[in-house]
Amino acid sequence: MVYLIVIKRILCHTACVMRVTSPLVVFSAVASLLLIGCASRATSSSEAIQHSKTLHSAKQQSSYLITQAKDFLSAKDYQEAVTTAQYLLASIDINSESAKEILVQAKQRLARDTQAVVHGDSPSRGL
Repeated sequence: MVYLIVIKRILCHTACVMRVTSPLVVFSAVASLLLIGCASRATSSSEAIQHSKTLHSAKQQSSYLITQAKDFLSAKDYQEAVTTAQYLLASIDINSESAKEILVQAKQRLARDTQAVVHGDSPSRGL
């Protein structure tokens, strides 16, 4: 009888610990994945290009560089987006529609920011 009470307490304690630690384990796993994802974001076009050279296929390189160019565009780092897209078109896939679109958008935003500077306004950050 005493053994049953001890086993019951152990099981209750284990269940309580699991309820508390399970969310912590899930949170830790998600946080780790997010950090890994952020760590793979290049800080410059040259870094992105260098990393792309370590990838095995042209498709992987293209996909990676498009993602990086979009990230530069989102961060209003237009010159890095232009450089990345130009490299992709010149060295990996001359027909990449995504790279062409990014290139057009980044150049338009650079031109807009240049006009803003010329007219005394503040640019969005691209210059």
